[in-house]
Amino acid sequence: MVKKLLLIIGLFSLFTWNVEARKQSLFRVENDTILHICSNLSDMDCLDFYVSDDNSDYFTYPFWRIKNIVIDEGVDSVYFGLYLISAKRLSIPSSLKDLYLEEVPPGLEEVRLSAKNPNYRWENGALYNRDKTLLYFMLPCAEDSVLQFPETVEVVWTIPKRYYPKDTLYLKDLPSRHWEGYLERYPINIHFSKVIIPERCKPISGYIDCDTLIIHSAYSLEGYLNDHVMSRLSYLYCLSDSAVAHILMEDLWDSIKWNYRRAIDRRKIHCPNYDIRKRDTSWMRDSYRLTCVMGNGDTLVGVDTISSERNIQSVKIEGIADENVRFCEQDGRYRFYVATYDTLYRLPLEVFVKPKERKPKPKCSDFGEVRDSLFIIREGVDSLPYLSDRPSSFRKVIIPKSMRYMEGGITCDSVFIYSDSLHGACYDLWNCIDADYYYVENEQLYLSLKCSFMGKNRSAEVYSPNADIRKRDLSLQKNTNPPVWRDEQDNVIDLSNLRHTNFWQYLQLTIEGIEPGNLWVFYEWKDRKYMMKYSWERDKDGSEKCLWWVPASHGDLELEYAVRTYDTLLTLPQKTQVRIVKQNGSPWEGDFNPTSCLYYVPKGETCESLMKSGKKIMYWKSGDTIPRRYLKRLALGLLYKNGECEPMEGRISYRLDWKDNRNYLYTISFDGLETAFLQIPPNHPKEVWMLDIGQLDMNPRHVEWIKRIWSPIHFYVGR
Repeated sequence: MVKKLLLIIGLFSLFTWNVEARKQSLFRVENDTILHICSNLSDMDCLDFYVSDDNSDYFTYPFWRIKNIVIDEGVDSVYFGLYLISAKRLSIPSSLKDLYLEEVPPGLEEVRLSAKNPNYRWENGALYNRDKTLLYFMLPCAEDSVLQFPETVEVVWTIPKRYYPKDTLYLKDLPSRHWEGYLERYPINIHFSKVIIPERCKPISGYIDCDTLIIHSAYSLEGYLNDHVMSRLSYLYCLSDSAVAHILMEDLWDSIKWNYRRAIDRRKIHCPNYDIRKRDTSWMRDSYRLTCVMGNGDTLVGVDTISSERNIQSVKIEGIADENVRFCEQDGRYRFYVATYDTLYRLPLEVFVKPKERKPKPKCSDFGEVRDSLFIIREGVDSLPYLSDRPSSFRKVIIPKSMRYMEGGITCDSVFIYSDSLHGACYDLWNCIDADYYYVENEQLYLSLKCSFMGKNRSAEVYSPNADIRKRDLSLQKNTNPPVWRDEQDNVIDLSNLRHTNFWQYLQLTIEGIEPGNLWVFYEWKDRKYMMKYSWERDKDGSEKCLWWVPASHGDLELEYAVRTYDTLLTLPQKTQVRIVKQNGSPWEGDFNPTSCLYYVPKGETCESLMKSGKKIMYWKSGDTIPRRYLKRLALGLLYKNGECEPMEGRISYRLDWKDNRNYLYTISFDGLETAFLQIPPNHPKEVWMLDIGQLDMNPRHVEWIKRIWSPIHFYVGR
């Protein structure tokens, strides 16, 4: 038994493929016009192929050139998902048992079916199974023709389409459109004057564009006949009265909900079985018991008014089946309807929605007393919202012991905080209160504010009567142990020979005798002093480590150190000179503004190992000619005026277009630090463009920077 071939050849999976990458290829190409389906895959093989990240497993042939599709002898099942826009002929072997065509080429002109195949029948331009109960597809018919399916057909797989002429687009400048823009024509639904569906035919999946639709089938067609289909028909004959009743009722319901005219003209429909006596009115009575379920889960019985802040999720009406009850809100009231057969009856029930009450905006006087720019918040107030009449600034604000939460921002000269729980409920209190002087009774809140102001370089004064400066460890200032910088792999880094990179490098810092969390690092750049940024990350053993972001792109720097002890910073005597060097170890010269380039990675090297090796890097700028022998190992990089080249880091998606006789768009995902290189098409184009970068998977700071320096690259392919 030959394994089933599930050939998912989607757009994503066919952008690149080397047919020699697997021991057994899925297909091969002959004479640039014939696609041979020649292999069998299990379900898992097919899934692996579809999501493969191995660039060698992709097919680079421009599949819109394929004219012939040949399913080779020995293949017994094909799941064919590729949309071959230009295919004209399909050959089916005697071995084929199961065929699934997700998209039938709209320009297909001929099907060659082996006479020995016992499973299929090719007749009058249509492909059937042997007993003609399943119609796979039909060749496109002439416009304004009559489409009549054979009486034996029970299932129709695909509705035929045809080509729509479109001017050919040749790109003379840098291409910027999606690949479909290059096609000479594209398919649309065929418009028929009449379509006849036989008695045994089940509902058809797909839209039929026609003037007259005759359905002899009595199967339920509610899902197919909708207002989109019906609004385009001039006439419908349908035996299924349930389908007709359903679309008429749904059309009525849409007109009620959205308050517009009905879309379906009842006069266009002829249904011999249609009978309005099937409307059920047995539930009608003088009064009804209404139960409403609200959005928060509350159940209300006999309610006639609800708040505008609440909404009805579902309802129950005594004596009426739940599936027949419908309701909607209009003009500030809920109305209720009962669905039956082809219509809706409105019930004598209404639930009014109260207009939203305007709540008075909170004012300072609601929470305390204001006099002479002094705001005294009353004791007992535990939450302070945004105040509508708050002045731009107070002279003094007094916060009582009961205060726990604050919203909005208060600006003042001085603030007196007596609360001892505000620090646990308000994150970054200094964002809520901007003052020049802080009086804080709680010691922990005092320390939190002091630490925040150290990091933000704030000059505000913070005082606490409960602070004890004797807790400062002044002996730390005598620490003269050398700072040790390590990379994330714990390798010691010499900052006096720091390799340049346009991204902040993440390094660990330790000074023996000082907790890493109490260390602070400062540097001066452009006559301003900055504290170096840091983040806490969890190590493999579960412990936390502090990573500092060393700004190598700022050039040579001098790092200064300080240690935090209790409520102050002590300056340390240690200093570190950061000296930025090129790959060969020589001092960096020139600015730090790069442009895009391509560089060559020799065999046996990765992008990362090449940068660390010290070897000379071969690169090309936009407009250069690249010898063909280097094409398979090109990577995307950054080039500086001093000739320094480095990789463009992070996972980057870009567009690759090439020009030979025509331009074809080609999209690739590229990993800058791994061994994934540009996938230049195998037909060796003479001109190639790399266009705008799309998705970038990296630190957001780097994304904006890359977008600023990125420029399209245009190069030529030499001998």
